Amino acid sequence: MPDHLKRILFVDDEPALLAGLQNALYKDRRRWDMVFAPGAEAALTECRKRPFDVVMSDMRMPNIDGAMLLGAIKDEFPGTVRIMLSGHCDREAIVRALPSIHQLLSKPCDVPTLREAIERGLEGADVARDSKLCAIICGIDNLPTPPDLYFVLTRLLQSPSSSVADVADVVTRDPALAAKVLQLVNCAYFGSGQKTASIQAAVSRLGTECLRYIALTASVFSTQATGTASKAVEAEQQHSMRTANLARALADPAIRDEAFASALLHDVGRIAFALARSAELAELDRRVKLGEDPTAVELELLGLTHSDVGARLLAIWGLPSSIVDAVQFHHAPGSAPAARHRLAGIVHVADAVADAGRAGPQLDTASLEQAGCAHLVVGWLAAAARVA
Repeated sequence: MPDHLKRILFVDDEPALLAGLQNALYKDRRRWDMVFAPGAEAALTECRKRPFDVVMSDMRMPNIDGAMLLGAIKDEFPGTVRIMLSGHCDREAIVRALPSIHQLLSKPCDVPTLREAIERGLEGADVARDSKLCAIICGIDNLPTPPDLYFVLTRLLQSPSSSVADVADVVTRDPALAAKVLQLVNCAYFGSGQKTASIQAAVSRLGTECLRYIALTASVFSTQATGTASKAVEAEQQHSMRTANLARALADPAIRDEAFASALLHDVGRIAFALARSAELAELDRRVKLGEDPTAVELELLGLTHSDVGARLLAIWGLPSSIVDAVQFHHAPGSAPAARHRLAGIVHVADAVADAGRAGPQLDTASLEQAGCAHLVVGWLAAAARVA
């Protein structure tokens, strides 16, 4: 099997199900190196021989169940994308396992859905960058929320009288909360099977009861950030909120929800930097204030840009590709896939306006021209000026 193929491990204690899965995925054998393990013990043995890019496990297995297996893989091989298959009767075990899971699928699950989950987990993966990305995002299952918003959300979820609108209002004010809620609702287990980029719709679909149960049972929302990282997280939260409000004002109604969510999440890579590379982030900010190019300094200090890191993290979490693309290309909208040109352009302009100093927004006019958005910029800037 060629070494360049991504490695996928499927785990189930029922041989007939594994055989059926192997037959169903036969045509994928030329693009993925697939291994089928009959149980958790066999799966761990295979992982220790040579790590996998994606592990997809059933929940119910004897001795070591899927939650325990994926928890062990998280500890030993944190760079592996972890996907679980489960029936709704396993709700309590599943919720407790959420910190170890990137994507969660309902059983029974059709083959196209399985393929899509794997493809989303691999989206944005690149051999030359994988080790660098892993060093930044490995082990990040939650993004920290500023303490004030975290405690507001906690109080709301503990109150039986809180409404969906109350909870959505808090979630739309923070990229960490928004990313986690969108991750949950876009997995087939908690969601309806339809992808959504709307944060309000995500909160509504999950419902306050489900969110309350998840928040009280699993550590999926977090305030864990200290010192320099804590200050960076709060600064990013404020900048992202302003960018999101601007993007919503610039966007046409058809893409307003996508624009808001994409802008709110556009700098989650910087939050990841704050958690994993706080010293380098402080040096980055110092040099940028002296006038150096941010992208060039990121590549020098970290070997990656915050756009690379944010897009990869959100792809692993199974967020809609429209958001992933906008996050990846918010500094270069002309390089985005054609279908995302306008969305990436909106986030680019909103980000520049939100970050503008006395010299005004620093726009990449050439990239906006390449994206076919240059003629819209004057109107976008006028709309941004009307936002309080």
